Amino acid sequence: MNNTKYLIDTNIFVRFQTGQQYDQSCFPIHFNNFLKLLENGSAISIDKVKDELNDDFFCIEYKDIFKESITSEISETYNYLRNKEPEYFNNYNIDNPTDADPYLITYAYHYDLCIVTQDEFQTSANRNFSIKKYNLPTLCEELGGICIDNKDKKENINQYYNGFGCICFTELIRKENLMDE
Repeated sequence: MNNTKYLIDTNIFVRFQTGQQYDQSCFPIHFNNFLKLLENGSAISIDKVKDELNDDFFCIEYKDIFKESITSEISETYNYLRNKEPEYFNNYNIDNPTDADPYLITYAYHYDLCIVTQDEFQTSANRNFSIKKYNLPTLCEELGGICIDNKDKKENINQYYNGFGCICFTELIRKENLMDE
């Protein structure tokens, strides 16, 4: 994981599927440059995302990018985060036992990676105030990471430099100059 910087959420892979938002035929440069990030190890994902995704392209052609999300070492980080944010972690697994989100947060926090997701930050105006319903960007900010999305966290554009955080695909394009290659 020497050059790994990004941890990819399920919804990013879904948007790259045929007929979706970042379809290869519509955005071939972004699509191919995203594949380069996977191929050079800058971007990875976890087994729980692979389970959610279960597609015929990424899960087969890029199966090596999906890393094991439950190890004894990572379990210590999970327990630490569960103690830090018990309302989220204790309820999330009960409400959504197969959801990858708590594992993505834990893996990113443990390895100091940036999650790339299309989830939008939940402002106080668009969330119930219970942390158990937080999505990835909101919880990431609660845990001290910087968040950038295309709606409520635009003021953070170009403010993420490295380490634990959560950005949208548009910010990944900016950071990695995916439009120029």
